[in-house]
Amino acid sequence: MTRLFRSRERSWGRGSWRRLFRQRLGLQTRFTLVAAGAVAATALAITAVAFLAIRTDLENQIQQQLTARAASVEHAADNLHGHIPAGWVPPHSNRFGVNTPYTQVITATGGVWTAGGNAGLLSPDAADLAVAHGDSAAFFANRKVGGTPSAVLTTPLAPGLALQVAESLSTTDVEVASVGATLAVLSAIGIIAATVLGWAVARAGLAPVARLAGVAEEVTATGDPGRRVRVNRQDELGRLAASFNSMLSALQQSLAAQRRLVSDASHELRTPLASLRVNVELLADDPGMPPAERQEVLTRVVDQVAELSLLVAGVTELARGETPAADWGPWGPVRLDEVTATAVDAARRDWPKTEFSADLESCVVEGSADRLRVAIRNLLDNAAKFGPPEGPVDVRLAGGSLTVRDYGPGISPDDAPRAFDRFYRSLSARAVPGSGLGLAVVREIARGHSGSVAAENAPGGGAVLRLTLPAG
Repeated sequence: MTRLFRSRERSWGRGSWRRLFRQRLGLQTRFTLVAAGAVAATALAITAVAFLAIRTDLENQIQQQLTARAASVEHAADNLHGHIPAGWVPPHSNRFGVNTPYTQVITATGGVWTAGGNAGLLSPDAADLAVAHGDSAAFFANRKVGGTPSAVLTTPLAPGLALQVAESLSTTDVEVASVGATLAVLSAIGIIAATVLGWAVARAGLAPVARLAGVAEEVTATGDPGRRVRVNRQDELGRLAASFNSMLSALQQSLAAQRRLVSDASHELRTPLASLRVNVELLADDPGMPPAERQEVLTRVVDQVAELSLLVAGVTELARGETPAADWGPWGPVRLDEVTATAVDAARRDWPKTEFSADLESCVVEGSADRLRVAIRNLLDNAAKFGPPEGPVDVRLAGGSLTVRDYGPGISPDDAPRAFDRFYRSLSARAVPGSGLGLAVVREIARGHSGSVAAENAPGGGAVLRLTLPAG
């Protein structure tokens, strides 16, 4: 049990602390920290490389000085023509100090020849004696001369003798420390400047995201999608803000359509429901109603139920028409002439007394065949409903424009602008069954296909309803 608890604790610790840390820090802060971290890593790398390069250069300078000092001593020894006396001390070998080099000669047996007062400052080791024996080449080493860190060159001088030249590193160490401190200060200034600059850039660059988040929070809190994000840039964040505004516009239109649909539907359903309730209550309150009167009431109930069915079907079609076109089902190339021919055949079955004539040219559009069939069928039903009982209906399709003409009374100038409004019915149409939603459905389907609808009077009488779609 304890192992299980510890395992879960370790599992929680790996991811949860990271998630908690990210939740505590905003995007702007994380961006600033990342930028500062990147600059810090770069600055530290550059500082380290510069420090090593400067220190190496200073060491090379000291080695060059030691080499020059050794060459001067060797030149003085050459003047002795190979007869270097015991205890010989190179000239100008003053007492060793911070600014004074140190010179001594060692023998293969470990003896040390140096100026008075300098004895014991630098004791030879095995590597130094190997040079005096002639078994090893000259080399540089860092040693302590009288307790002072120094650079030492050990080089052969004569058979059985070797020369050691030393230079104090105190001044060099001070210079290296000064250079290191200067580079550290410059790196710190660079990191601070990069942090401030990164914070400013993050604040300016992420300002659209902050505004977008603020608008999203306000829309969530108020439920009103009427707010918009101000867009003044063309980069990815600007495109994100523009897409967010488009989404809010679509949401606002959807909510407005939903509210309007609910309001209109509740208003239109109130009257037929009240009438239906009255007739049903009349039947329930009078069981002994005469058969003829009962049959009359039942007939009214059946008609009212049929009217309600038509109204509900119209509301359903209208709601479906207001949904995004992507939700309408299969979408692709549609033979508009074939869809129209199918709709005309169906209208002939439903309106057997009406003569439908069709002149259909081949036409292809992009869209939903099912939704287009509904729109065309509503146009045909409207023409059959408002035309003469046995009058003809002319259907024409050419170049993406479908016209349906009836030979009825036509459309008055006052009714034409509102012919495609939902639930609108002119005074002359009140006696004709219907819900006033058929043409509204046609308009929504046309808009979903980037098309348009129009109503006008035909020459010689009757009305012409025109559905125009972009033909492929």
